[in-house]
Amino acid sequence: MFGLLLACVDSVINVLTDVARKKVLDRSFDAGLVTVWSKGISCVMFALVLALLMLGWGTRPELPDIGRGFGLSPTFSFLLYVSLNAVVEGSAIVLYLRALQVSPISYCVPFLAFTPLFLLPMGILFLNEIVSGGMITGVCLVVIGALVMNRQMFARGPLEPVRAIVRERGSRYMLIVAFLLTFTNVLDKWFLISGAGTVAFDVKLARSVTLALGKCAMLSVFFAALTAMRMGDRKTRVKNPAGFWRLGSGVNWTGIFRIAGGWLLLAGVLDSMVLVLQLTALQFTVAAVVICIKRAGLILAVIFGWFVFNERGITDRFIASVVMTVGVLIFFLTNVDAAGHATMDTFGALVVAGIALAGMSVALYFTRHRNVLPSVVVKSSD
Repeated sequence: MFGLLLACVDSVINVLTDVARKKVLDRSFDAGLVTVWSKGISCVMFALVLALLMLGWGTRPELPDIGRGFGLSPTFSFLLYVSLNAVVEGSAIVLYLRALQVSPISYCVPFLAFTPLFLLPMGILFLNEIVSGGMITGVCLVVIGALVMNRQMFARGPLEPVRAIVRERGSRYMLIVAFLLTFTNVLDKWFLISGAGTVAFDVKLARSVTLALGKCAMLSVFFAALTAMRMGDRKTRVKNPAGFWRLGSGVNWTGIFRIAGGWLLLAGVLDSMVLVLQLTALQFTVAAVVICIKRAGLILAVIFGWFVFNERGITDRFIASVVMTVGVLIFFLTNVDAAGHATMDTFGALVVAGIALAGMSVALYFTRHRNVLPSVVVKSSD
């Protein structure tokens, strides 16, 4: 139950992070530059938390000996792990942005919902996670809700997602992103629980903060290099190979603070909380459930979009968010307590899911003529 609660708090803060980040991006700043500073601010927060843990509880950062089989020290194994992790996660973020560029958003974003579906079998095979029928039901509801949120894709028939994978590069890219994120989530949990056994909460928290610090530091370096390559003075590098190291001199790294410093600082602080809560929750419950609950926070995103950013035409998103919320409730109702009892069994979860899907179908039918967008044809550059 504690892991579920952590995941819920993580979901709420994740939405607030997106709001703060959007406030910065709305001022036309480069997404890579925003990521560099956001991750850098997060690193400062992690360092402060580690210092507090050492001074207050005497808990020191503990690195699992994951490289013992290869004769590698824990420190070197950790640095190698977070470096490779940054490449995989950074590549996933770049592919995500590229998918949004080459295909309509309704044809690529839905495929990100496959991450929890990929996590279920991966968690069973590689993490020895015990998955109940209630968990599977809840995951399926969250995934269905995420797909319904972009029902324009299904306007041409139920098999349109399959055709989109073949036809749209953005759909293929986003499917790869879903797999890469599945891969990193599985590896993160494996890193956190390796050789842990039964440990105190402060030790689990210290592991989460240490891993989060390493991940954010390497991601900051990754996107700093990427930003310098994209926005720096390319002529300097061409004329003089040594100029590569001065490539970033043409980038206005600090100008963002003069215009949106408050929102950027808030985004970095909240981003650090999201990552630590997610990594800590992974140590208490199934990885797919943590990610599903995090995604289900979209109902808050819909509300903020309406009130903060004056977004309209959110009927589909509201209907889908309600279905996703029901999926999260199933996680809690089917959760087994210390005595081995649960408020709801798998059959009850299926009944609730059936009612939610029936209600969703009726709502979608009566709102079928709303939010109908003109079809957009994107010519592929292949």
